[in-house]
Amino acid sequence: DASFFDSRLSVTFDLYKRKTTDLLLATRLSMTSGFSSRIDNVGEMENKGYELAISGDVIRTNDWTFSLNGMISQNKNKVLKLYEGNDITIGWNSLVSEGHPINVYKMVRWAGVNPANGDALWYDKNGKITNEFKEEDKVLIGKSCNAPWQGGFGTTLSWKGVTVSALFSWVADRYMMNNDRYFSENAAVYSSYNMSRRLLTDRWKKPGDMVTMPRYDVPMQFDDRILEDASFLRLKNLSVSYELPKNLLKPTKIIDRVRVFAQGQNLFTWTKFQG
Repeated sequence: DASFFDSRLSVTFDLYKRKTTDLLLATRLSMTSGFSSRIDNVGEMENKGYELAISGDVIRTNDWTFSLNGMISQNKNKVLKLYEGNDITIGWNSLVSEGHPINVYKMVRWAGVNPANGDALWYDKNGKITNEFKEEDKVLIGKSCNAPWQGGFGTTLSWKGVTVSALFSWVADRYMMNNDRYFSENAAVYSSYNMSRRLLTDRWKKPGDMVTMPRYDVPMQFDDRILEDASFLRLKNLSVSYELPKNLLKPTKIIDRVRVFAQGQNLFTWTKFQG
């Protein structure tokens, strides 16, 4: 922690490394015991990273105050040990695996659309293109629903009792399954549902079409096509206030301060995520 220029600039920096041991996991038992498993302290995980926060007064006079602040943090998560090294499946396409961040995705990789016949194409586990979707072709793709980067920044501007302040927050490198698209773009299975307008403009119709959606009768699969970048920047709070001059309140002898304000929460979000 440090401050400069008569405390007009402040900096806070934290560095950490934490190893968590004896995590509770199910371990197999001989069926002669009457039970298939029991809970033991066998897991290990590591988190390491940093946080940096900076704040300062750009202008500070009797009538004017203009301040800025910002924070950034990075956390690197790694699963170090599981029972006999076995992966733990979570939901459809994410798992806990040794040597990887928790909740890493394991999926079949989308390769696009065959322009000749409108077939859906995928990569098999060896990286070769195929028109067959197989569960055994799932691979770890190095993406997680837990964001390694996050932070925020804000500003406050004050002038003679009037104050305007804004606070933004952000998250980077977070990925989420957009399950809505499995229904709204899956005409082969859910044609009675309300469909996406993309089916009108970006679906294969004739040989030579260079599009991102296969022909009408090809079902959508849970591949990484519907895994989307869920990074975002959000205007989390915006407020405007006015504080009455104290000389107007002195005659009351009981009211020391009156502040009138309006504020909005989560007003705007900028993101590539479609869900």
